[in-house]
Amino acid sequence: MKRFILSLIVGFTFVSTAIAQNEMDALRFSQIFPGGTARFTGMGGSFGALGGDFSALSINPAAIGVYRSSEFTITPVLNYNQVESRYFDTWQDDMKYNFNLNNAGVVFAFPIGGEPGGGGWQFVNFGLGINRHNNFSERWIAGGFNPYSSRMAGLLQQARHEGHVDNLDPFSTQLAWETWLLGEDEDGFFADMLHGVDQYQETYTSGSVREFVLSVGANYNDRLYLGATIGLPSVSYQEESIFHEEDTQQTNPIFNSMTFTNKHKTTGSGYNFKLGAIIRLTDIIRIGGAFHSPTFYELTDRYNATMRSDLELDYDSRFARSPEGRFDYELNTPMKLTGSLGLVFGTSGMINVDYEYIDYTKARLRSSDHLFTEENRNIREAFTAQHAIRIGGELRLSPLIIRGGYGFYSNPYQPEVNDAQRSLISFGLGIRESDYFFDFSYVYSFYSEDYFLYTLESDHPEDYNLPGDQWKPPLVNRDFSLSSFRLTIGRRF
Repeated sequence: MKRFILSLIVGFTFVSTAIAQNEMDALRFSQIFPGGTARFTGMGGSFGALGGDFSALSINPAAIGVYRSSEFTITPVLNYNQVESRYFDTWQDDMKYNFNLNNAGVVFAFPIGGEPGGGGWQFVNFGLGINRHNNFSERWIAGGFNPYSSRMAGLLQQARHEGHVDNLDPFSTQLAWETWLLGEDEDGFFADMLHGVDQYQETYTSGSVREFVLSVGANYNDRLYLGATIGLPSVSYQEESIFHEEDTQQTNPIFNSMTFTNKHKTTGSGYNFKLGAIIRLTDIIRIGGAFHSPTFYELTDRYNATMRSDLELDYDSRFARSPEGRFDYELNTPMKLTGSLGLVFGTSGMINVDYEYIDYTKARLRSSDHLFTEENRNIREAFTAQHAIRIGGELRLSPLIIRGGYGFYSNPYQPEVNDAQRSLISFGLGIRESDYFFDFSYVYSFYSEDYFLYTLESDHPEDYNLPGDQWKPPLVNRDFSLSSFRLTIGRRF
């Protein structure tokens, strides 16, 4: 029960403010799973002490100081996402394909010193371009027979909290009222179907976090590399969920079915600063470190909802539509620290290990129109610090290069709330000549996460005429997997 109550914090629900800005928005846009070039992703995104790749500018800006020639890269990617779900012992799966541009960037290298190894500053380099992180493109379905509750039970509970018809939420309970799914008598609000329904939900999401980077770095004596990046991330996230429940057992003389559709879109932009250094201790050993400031986002949510009922009354069905909602707010993500160790074995290959620390309890939502007191308290209670380890290597068998990598991201939730640790495995190939290169990578990432189709806050389900002995919440167990295929085309000049 403790896990269930705490998990209500991160459940999918529309209460009081309908499609609300909440702690899940804070986590969604604070977590960054790096994307970019095929070389970078083929090594598991582990590049913090190596440098010399454009995507590494989003991890350690000192990576730009390693360049000794100018370079342009462009990387298209094909993503294949699959989600398997289990809901009351019913298994479902679905998939979605997505094609996009994952990276486009250019680095300009300017020699300012004498011969390599001659002492002093050797290069000052500048770079600009885009790295695409966080693929939000997914489609998942869940469904099964729920003997314990219905969505109408959740809407009834919400309406009773709201207290009066004039206070009903225009994005949820007001729709149920207008479609006659909610009624009122001398005892207050009531609903006809509170448990024993077949339920089904389809959810479509799309979007990403794209980061435009402006970087500058320098090389001192081929031993110390320094860099700074101004990151200008932009957010695009769209979600549409279609929830349907039906009295397939024909236990209710009035209720046949209801369909509740929600659409939600978040857009916005922000800025952050990154500082980094790489030290070449010996010809083989390099260490790196980077500091990422919080990202300061200004975001806008737009949302609407519709509901349709099918009741055994004097009409076939009723339909209601919400107004178009909009809300502007700010999100401050946590700062991030990265430490790296790299081993470079001449022209034979290299290995890198990155450790990354970020404390998600430090994320904050802000708005002049809403205090976000409860949401920020939920952030502190539901989330925790995340530790990430990325390991990657490259073996050069001229002209062919073979790469591989592994990444692990610990659970960002408190253990009693959810378990969403994530892993990735990567493989890559490359061909590099003096003035051009081609790289290919395949990345397979996977994780599991629980999800509530709706919430019932009461510790006493019998208050809503729900079966009480073995009562279970509407919990979906979801297993995610994502396959990404990238091809980078690069040119040195």
